[in-house]
Amino acid sequence: MKKPKSYIKTLDRLKVSNLAGRLIRDIERIIPPDTALFHEAVIIAGAPEATQSLHYLPFNRQVHADGDVTIALSLVVLFNNLRMERFFLSGFRERFSRLVFKFSFNVMDQFIRAIRLDHRLLRIMVTAAGEFSIMGIVQRDEIQRKRFFKRRLRFQYPLLLIPISDSASLDYLIEFERRQTIEKIKIPLLPLYRKVPRHVNGSITHPRSK
Repeated sequence: MKKPKSYIKTLDRLKVSNLAGRLIRDIERIIPPDTALFHEAVIIAGAPEATQSLHYLPFNRQVHADGDVTIALSLVVLFNNLRMERFFLSGFRERFSRLVFKFSFNVMDQFIRAIRLDHRLLRIMVTAAGEFSIMGIVQRDEIQRKRFFKRRLRFQYPLLLIPISDSASLDYLIEFERRQTIEKIKIPLLPLYRKVPRHVNGSITHPRSK
């Protein structure tokens, strides 16, 4: 008896387009999305194969400026929701990845690893009402002014677009994004930013939760 194929392999262009459209609308909680830009990136990439846990998207980037706040967003990965339970990192694989990513400065890899370590989040993705989810990376630059003093802050965090509607899952999604937020502050007179230690980040309000 033949083993039934995963239905993600049978997703046609129209189904991918429809699900992508639903997910991209969720970007409105961050910025008014360039729907055509992001939709084209997902259509070009196509859905992950049945045996793929994730699929990378071609380059795309939208920049939105509003006063002293500039937000840049790129959608970077499609996740195959049907394989997310197998995506969980534990045991030797978890220890090995910890060693590898200890020396990594790639925020996309860091965010993907964080997803793989969060069993509750993976369960949310498995039970989602759609075959794939999307991860984007948000970079939010802010200028804070106090009299003659000015400092520049940079926040980087993952944006997860998952086809869910229940409030408990949505709240957990926002909390996950907040926990992964990386804060940096610009070094005076240099075009460089330094990372703010995690223990200082307790006062950060996740931009999405405002």
